[in-house]
Amino acid sequence: MKLPNPILPVALFLLLFTACERDLDFNLQDLKPELVVLANFSDLDTLEVVVSKSRPALDQDAPEYIPNANVKLFVDNSFADQLSFVSSPILQIPGYYLSSGVVPQPGEHLRVTVDAPGYPSVEAESTMPYPVGIDTGFTSLLIEIEEVDLFYNQANITAHIKILPPPGGPHYYHLNFYMQGYDFRITTEGDTLKTNFFSLPLVTFPIDDAIPLIPYIDDRGVLFTDDALTIDDGELSFTANFQYRRSDQLLGHFLIELRSASPEYYDYHRSLVRQYQAGQDPFAEPVILYSNVKNGQGIFAGFTSKFYIVK
Repeated sequence: MKLPNPILPVALFLLLFTACERDLDFNLQDLKPELVVLANFSDLDTLEVVVSKSRPALDQDAPEYIPNANVKLFVDNSFADQLSFVSSPILQIPGYYLSSGVVPQPGEHLRVTVDAPGYPSVEAESTMPYPVGIDTGFTSLLIEIEEVDLFYNQANITAHIKILPPPGGPHYYHLNFYMQGYDFRITTEGDTLKTNFFSLPLVTFPIDDAIPLIPYIDDRGVLFTDDALTIDDGELSFTANFQYRRSDQLLGHFLIELRSASPEYYDYHRSLVRQYQAGQDPFAEPVILYSNVKNGQGIFAGFTSKFYIVK
């Protein structure tokens, strides 16, 4: 009986493998750059838009901002303003396009168009949501102070709030907490003189893990939808802590910010959280940021804010 030749299968595999092998002609540098539009606007200030040029995925250079674009704003389908470029004297802060006085209002539909030499025209749109309130009669705050070492105190915070969503839907939310305070010094007369005010976002943790909340970057705030308000009738509870110097700092007010977000705002920031989380895991799949800019990249999204001070 003749035994099979063990060399033949290996030789056949090598022949097939080399016959199918070919170079892929794919160069990230050959992709044409696009306009990138960035604008998260609210009812608190005039509208600002940052315009830059897209970069290849592996490019580590600083973004290249475009100062000679033609940026037009339309409100409820009527021309409202042509934005003017404002340069920045600080290298790390980009120049931006500023409206002459348009402050977006709840219910308004905003559309922006951007034209720049050498790029296709782009546009994006978003509708300003109506603000959402908090039941101030239900809101409660507990702060316990402890000494953590020779120099620092820690404020351990428990906050309970109840959100009052408007009728209809769907609705999208971004909830933030801030601790305010002051630097101080004692004068020669023995008086306490406040020298510097600060307001810092807090790292917060939901008490009920069953409520579908999306922790924002570094656990500073949460994103959520109406689904989070159906479990406990809109009631949400959080813990947080804040360290401050015992010798020259005083605590101020506790601040709650509730943003009513447009769908574009929510989708963009949710994808931003996922991209940040993927960046912490070398084995995670890459995440593409949500964009609503036609013929380009970026985000144009509105939100409304309501602030509540708990003394």
